[in-house]
Amino acid sequence: MKPTTDWIAHWACDLDPHQEKKTSDELIVVFQEFWSWADLDKKSKSTKQRYSAALHALGGYLVERAGRGERGSRAIREFIRGYIEDGEGPLIHFDNEAWQKELDTVCRKLYKYLGPGC
Repeated sequence: MKPTTDWIAHWACDLDPHQEKKTSDELIVVFQEFWSWADLDKKSKSTKQRYSAALHALGGYLVERAGRGERGSRAIREFIRGYIEDGEGPLIHFDNEAWQKELDTVCRKLYKYLGPGC
């Protein structure tokens, strides 16, 4: 459930493999640091599953955006903040309101973790 490098293969889009790999590697580090900061290992199994699913979906979305050239030269934290700047996640689960709310909840916490102007 904790973010692992196994996620990287799931996120591959083959749009710009170099940028996708770089972004994926950096996202895993940020997500693992966030996981520790939020002390998620001590949370219930269902909470860990919700956070894991939301981070996995967010990571896939961000890797796709990076593959399309939207990251540019921005640092990974700045890139992430660009998509959760209002404290909510990007619209990923447009067909499932409950899943989108979970994503938004996790993104608000991630936004808090990243802090202002990172």
